[in-house]
Amino acid sequence: MTMTELDVRTDAEDATGLGAQPQSHDQSVASSQGTVARRRPPKRNKWLDRWGWYEMRPEGAWSTTRQGEALNLATTRRSTRYEGLITGLNLMSHSTVIVDPFALYGSEIENINIAVVGDIGKAKSSLIKTATCWRQVTAGRQVVVIDKKRQGNRGGEYSVIADALGVPSIRFKTGGDGARLNLMDPAISAGGDHGDGVVPAGQEALIAAVLEDTMQRTLSETEIAALNLALRLVNDRAARDGHEPILAEVAEVLLSTPAEATAEFGEVWTEDARLWGRDPGLALRRLCEGDLKGLVDSATSSDVRQALDYPFVHFDVSDLPNKGPALRVVMTVINTWLANVLAARSAERKQTLLIVEEGWHIAEGSTGRVFRDNMKLSRGLGLSTVSAFHHISDLPEDSPARALMREAGIVFLYGQDRVDDAADAVRMYHLPPGSESLLMGLEKGQCLVKYGKADPILMQHVRSEFEVALTNTDEVIRGAA
Repeated sequence: MTMTELDVRTDAEDATGLGAQPQSHDQSVASSQGTVARRRPPKRNKWLDRWGWYEMRPEGAWSTTRQGEALNLATTRRSTRYEGLITGLNLMSHSTVIVDPFALYGSEIENINIAVVGDIGKAKSSLIKTATCWRQVTAGRQVVVIDKKRQGNRGGEYSVIADALGVPSIRFKTGGDGARLNLMDPAISAGGDHGDGVVPAGQEALIAAVLEDTMQRTLSETEIAALNLALRLVNDRAARDGHEPILAEVAEVLLSTPAEATAEFGEVWTEDARLWGRDPGLALRRLCEGDLKGLVDSATSSDVRQALDYPFVHFDVSDLPNKGPALRVVMTVINTWLANVLAARSAERKQTLLIVEEGWHIAEGSTGRVFRDNMKLSRGLGLSTVSAFHHISDLPEDSPARALMREAGIVFLYGQDRVDDAADAVRMYHLPPGSESLLMGLEKGQCLVKYGKADPILMQHVRSEFEVALTNTDEVIRGAA
């Protein structure tokens, strides 16, 4: 007897034994052809039946439109993105969040610069050190850090990452015993033109910005003319003699006003031209002998020239004073030097990230504007600048730092303890109404991610055990050895 015949017989016998009606002609034919008869539905439980378990609900449950959003599968579905480096976990859908500037470019964003905004102690640094530094290096990209935050006697906070990767830390110190990056370095081309369509700030714009910050005023047209002429004379002389020009030579030309300089402006201005370079020359001499001595006033040191040979470049500026122009000038010179070097190497198509955690240091003056202008070339340079800030309200409305935050293509918004700071973040990034309370209630390690036209994502930053140890900065405050 076949299995089909056994099934048919068993069904027929069971149906007859339970007092079922005799099979009709069609049912008999179906049974003879081997079709299994449909079984009877399961027996109801009398207690569940008494409680109305099997009946239709007479009316629906009350809800709201906000709760009803969860019923829209088009908005609650998990992200299908898989390109790029994982950043954290979406706290709403429990799916992974990928916020990789180079992976998002073209499809989600056009600006690859990143801003991280949040109060102190909200774990901003942990995100930057992992998602935009360590993981990027492992992906084959180059990361350059301007490190101002000191960590005990070790130097800057990123020294531990440099040690883990086996690369040297380049430390800038006042007095002349640290690294040097020549403000007149030939890599920072005159005019910034490298003939490839990408034009970062050049020597003229950079030195003029440094002078304006030092002199606390805008340079006049005659002073700019004298400065540009001095730069040309010094560069031509250095190229002819085969040496690297330095800032002190520019100051000397401005103060001495050689014959070729006065002849350049014509006979009518011969006497007046002798005074045009006086104030800029005195300011440059003061910088070379004072605030910038040993930092940007002499030939670039070999460790700086070799820095870009490594996947991770650590410029440690934690020893520089917060007051005075030295720190801001060095940061701007590093940024301009890097932009010019990348422009010259544009054929190599390298992807680079520049991290400046203490972004408020570049928030003032003409050097801040140069930094911002260089950032606008991010696409042509393949350079994503990552800057971190504490409070938007601490910065003036016309501050270059506000422009950096406003123009970033990717923003990570961490918790804010004050209402006005949370309100400023909501206004700047056009967050939905009521987001102030959400920002103030974020726990450590949680943030809102905003990029492109997409809705904000509530994200929990996720780290591996190794990354937790790598980003631990509590050793000093906890008294650990």
